[in-house]
Amino acid sequence: MTDTWLPKEKLKQLDTQIAFNADRIHFRFRWDQPHAGGWIHDMLVYRDGEWRQFANPSPWVTADDNPEHTGFYEDRVSFLLDDGSVKGFEEFGGWLTVHGGMRSLPSEVPEAEVQAHEHFGATGLDKTDIRKYIPQACEDEWWENDWRKIKPQQELDKLKRDGVFLDLPMWRAHRSNPKGYGTDHHVLDFRHSDQGQNTYTTQEWDPEDGPDLMWDPTVVDGGALDYHEIRDGDFPDQQDGTYALDLEDAVPFDPDVAEWEGAMIPRRPLCDPEGSAADWKATGVWDDGEWVVEMWRDLQTAHPLDTTQLEPSGVYTWTPAIHHGAGQRWHWVGYPYKLGLGVEPDYAGDQYTAGTTELVATEFTGDTPDWSRIKTYTLPLVFPGLLTWDNLVAKSHPRANEVRDAAVTMWELYENAPESFIG
Repeated sequence: MTDTWLPKEKLKQLDTQIAFNADRIHFRFRWDQPHAGGWIHDMLVYRDGEWRQFANPSPWVTADDNPEHTGFYEDRVSFLLDDGSVKGFEEFGGWLTVHGGMRSLPSEVPEAEVQAHEHFGATGLDKTDIRKYIPQACEDEWWENDWRKIKPQQELDKLKRDGVFLDLPMWRAHRSNPKGYGTDHHVLDFRHSDQGQNTYTTQEWDPEDGPDLMWDPTVVDGGALDYHEIRDGDFPDQQDGTYALDLEDAVPFDPDVAEWEGAMIPRRPLCDPEGSAADWKATGVWDDGEWVVEMWRDLQTAHPLDTTQLEPSGVYTWTPAIHHGAGQRWHWVGYPYKLGLGVEPDYAGDQYTAGTTELVATEFTGDTPDWSRIKTYTLPLVFPGLLTWDNLVAKSHPRANEVRDAAVTMWELYENAPESFIG
């Protein structure tokens, strides 16, 4: 991502419905997405005598015209959820988690420097980049956020036991939707996957030797999709076509079968999820330029160390996001909202905007909600650009002291108008 890279759309409208019963919470999302193919993701393509990775961005996401389609990245919807344990999240939402040095920012920390760090590197988490984290994971004042000064693991473990983390479930059009699940994550010192197994894994590959796996030719003719067809817009049907490589349909790669010009095989095979990573069920359908996605999980789960526990009449802070055609920081995000399960929440940000900042989940009986009876909230999502938490707490920011005191909200900082905000 560069400081001049902007999407064609600066604003997305996300229709949101929320319902709960004694056991579960359900979300239903609708948004316009005129570009087909958002269910194709991270492909290995045999071209001009070698295998190449066609990941992101997809060419339709930016204002730059690019006739060559060499990027495939799935559409996604996600949200951050907090029960009040993370200071500053009620006021600043996802901006609290974005910091200088993160991957995809111009300030991205080099891999060698990450690997050399005691906590993030080879002797600790063994990461190659810096991702979302909350300031509370760092030493010094609550708002200070130097990734080099992450707290000792013993203190991080205590924060988790105290619920000081952000829950982050996602629905992924390619990597989770075919399995009927979302993927589950949480943010403290890093954007961690929840315990267990998510719905996807990663296969090894080599430019000369190709991938480890391909489709069983009885499932997909020739063991691979045809890049040329998909580049020209002939996508496998999202609802009943074959486009994801499930491990149940995979066989060892055979170059005599699947090494042909334009052969295309997913780098991310799918598998059955387990443990806390399988808490969220989900399904999504793209039809006539619109996504409709439903996500649901139990209010109380067996995994409180990485999942925010919910209860009727509870009030939470919630903020959604949508990805299209690219990953990481390139997305549309919502300001923070207060969400009450059957109760009207009270949010200080409400005084700063004419639109709603307070959402009420509707209680229902039976197994599934009747969505025709559930209130719809239309929420504006904005492209956040390169604005980070560092910018908001910097002394040069005109309202830095209020930010550091959590005495102002994103709604107020940007003059009540997400429609006009580009970070």
